[in-house]
Amino acid sequence: MSLEQYRDVWVYLTREDGKLTRPSLELIAAGRKVADKIGQRVVAVMLGYQLGDAPNEAIARGADAVIYADEPWLKNYLCLPYTRVLVDMCRQYKPYAFLFIADELGRDLSPRVAYRLKTGLATDNIDLEVEDYYFGKDNTTYKNVLAQIRPDFATRVAKIYTPRHRPQIASIRPGNFEPLPRDESRRGELIRFQPSPVEDDFKAEIIEEKALPKSAVDLENAKVIISLGLGILKDGEGRPRNPREGLELAEELAQLLRERYGLKVEIGATRALIYAELKELEGFITKERQVGQTGKTVAPDIYIALGISGAVQHRVGMIRSKNIVAVNTDPNAPIFDIAHYVINDDLYKVVPQLISYLRGQ
Repeated sequence: MSLEQYRDVWVYLTREDGKLTRPSLELIAAGRKVADKIGQRVVAVMLGYQLGDAPNEAIARGADAVIYADEPWLKNYLCLPYTRVLVDMCRQYKPYAFLFIADELGRDLSPRVAYRLKTGLATDNIDLEVEDYYFGKDNTTYKNVLAQIRPDFATRVAKIYTPRHRPQIASIRPGNFEPLPRDESRRGELIRFQPSPVEDDFKAEIIEEKALPKSAVDLENAKVIISLGLGILKDGEGRPRNPREGLELAEELAQLLRERYGLKVEIGATRALIYAELKELEGFITKERQVGQTGKTVAPDIYIALGISGAVQHRVGMIRSKNIVAVNTDPNAPIFDIAHYVINDDLYKVVPQLISYLRGQ
């Protein structure tokens, strides 16, 4: 295989209510970062039916070209026909890299594409770089290899490379890239790909579709997030505290910020606190509030971490917050390494003082 024949960074985009999703816009920005470093194009890839103005929107938001298939039999997502179409596209146009969103669809589709193309896949990445990579087994330095950066399951962040195969396939966690501004003056190439359906791919049939109710918790769009960790179980003297007290303090602070400053504020939580399944927090501290590697990735203006030690799995979900305020009794808490404002004290003292200050008392 000649690696030089593989060019351009592809990004697989999805729509909701006829518009490109925010994670899709973030994916274009991720592709732009890589493409600019290697002097190649960002190519948006879209499958569906009646795509409307979505291909032009992708150009306006940073893509240089769009390859799309607009067919009635692609109206609803089915893994086998979608996989076949994407693989056929890759074999014809030979992309250097192919990026997917790390959501339910991306986690289903990207490994199928990677398997059929006999290439590698790195999932749930939080960043991307382009580097030269030395492969000792064949004593070769591969130029301009995509470095796929993701947290591992211990305490580190890992880099994954696919030096000898193309395309390099990766999925990107939402919330780690800022969408590029719309630029109506941008122009790009629109390429309609016209696949033919294969009967064997339609072994499953969609009988009915029902929209799932949307969560009332909107961590991704909050300006302020107040997150709780297992530290709410004890005060500064190590005495047990009812975790409901910690939650009520967070709620009081959140409501004050909403009323006084008109801010969109949400309550978040660590995975450890959620999976502790404390009866005092039942029905409120649920998985939809989870921030971290297996939860939501957020980037609010202010992130207030109360009683959170700061394991890497949590940090990767909130490290892009513009201002991080951390309150913890442990002076060696890892969260302090990334916090902009460090408060090494008892949250049961600090939060009431903060509330009183904001009330002007």
